Amino acid sequence: MNIEKYLEDRDKRVHYVDKCKLMIPEEVAQLFEDYTKTIWDFKLVGRINDFYSDDIVINREGGSDLVGVKEVFENTLHLMAAFPDLKLEFIDIFAEGNEEDGYSFGQAIYFDGINTGYSKYGPPTGKSLTDGEICLGLCECRVEKVNGRWKIVEEWVTRSSEAIEAAMKSEIPKKTE
Repeated sequence: MNIEKYLEDRDKRVHYVDKCKLMIPEEVAQLFEDYTKTIWDFKLVGRINDFYSDDIVINREGGSDLVGVKEVFENTLHLMAAFPDLKLEFIDIFAEGNEEDGYSFGQAIYFDGINTGYSKYGPPTGKSLTDGEICLGLCECRVEKVNGRWKIVEEWVTRSSEAIEAAMKSEIPKKTE
């Protein structure tokens, strides 16, 4: 990767994230695409605190909800550790709402990466998230002003959890009799 292009892209996205006023839905969509890439592509995980309310609830499939910004931070670090090269590609993102009532936005993301780091399932497997099926994530977020700053206050998310877990799990050979 060209380091100059990488730094230019990072600086452009961080600048937009820091200066965006969220006056129209299109700015919300652009902000959260840039914000997501700032965290995942440039590993600026601390920015989670800038955009999630302290008491955020992330409603996830299967009842594995996250409650509080600390859990969001920890969950992100665990996935980054397991897939250090994880890339998120936006398929689509849209937003609606206004400055007075807040905004809702939805996004569809394609995940790509290889399990080269330790996870809750053990040592790295070397498996790709794209082995077999496409790995997708869908989410909808509610954005409101909290103490004068725009923050995600609730999120509903589903993703290819089985594909992510399969990439992190080593298959144990069955004993033959």
